[in-house]
Formats: sequence, structure tokens, C-alpha cells
Amino acid sequence: MTDRGSTSLTTVMLTPVFVVIAFAAFQAAMWSHARTEARVIARDSASLVARNNVTEVAAQQSARAILMADTDLGGPTVSISNNGRFVTVTITGHAPGIIRGTSSPVTVTEAIPMEGFRP
Repeated sequence: MTDRGSTSLTTVMLTPVFVVIAFAAFQAAMWSHARTEARVIARDSASLVARNNVTEVAAQQSARAILMADTDLGGPTVSISNNGRFVTVTITGHAPGIIRGTSSPVTVTEAIPMEGFRP
């Protein structure tokens, strides 16, 4: 003999747990996606300076324009430094959250060695 109400009660009790787990997984995916976008743009910007002789200012403006137009990263800042051996690009911003106030800070740094002849 089983209690027919126990299945309904179990469903009612477990549904909020599954909803929270689903939202947490989606939130983690959003944060990861924003971090990946920033990393790709940082690597591409460093490559432009290190391999294609683009100036730091031009690469910085290009990266910022792409971040503002094509990504979900909020308030992005781009910093590019070149010490003659390595080009280092740092991108910071905020990954969006599902619920207001759940955004996460993102900081990504990529460094690529300069290519070309060095006496």
C-alpha cells in the first residue's frame, strides 16, 4: 500500500531545488562565456601588436569597439603594454548575471612574445 500523495509532495518539494540548480548552471555558463570572449579579444589584440606591427593605441581602440558592440561584457576596459619582448593585454569588465546584482568581475590577461628580428 502506497500513499498516492507522497509522489505529489516529493515533486512539490524538489521542484525548487531543480530550478535553483538550473539557474546556477545557466549563470555559470554566462560568466564563463563572458570570460572566454574577453580572452579571445585580448589574444587577438596582442597578436595584432606582436605580429602585424599594429600600434598599441589602434589595437586598444579596436578591442574596445569590439567589446562594446559584440559582447555582453559590461564596462570593458582594455590595457595594452609592450616592453619590447612581450605584448601584454589586460581586459576587465563585468559578466552579466541572470538576476540584478549577480554580475561577476572579469579580468583577463594575455601575453604574446614579439616576433621579428631582434639584434
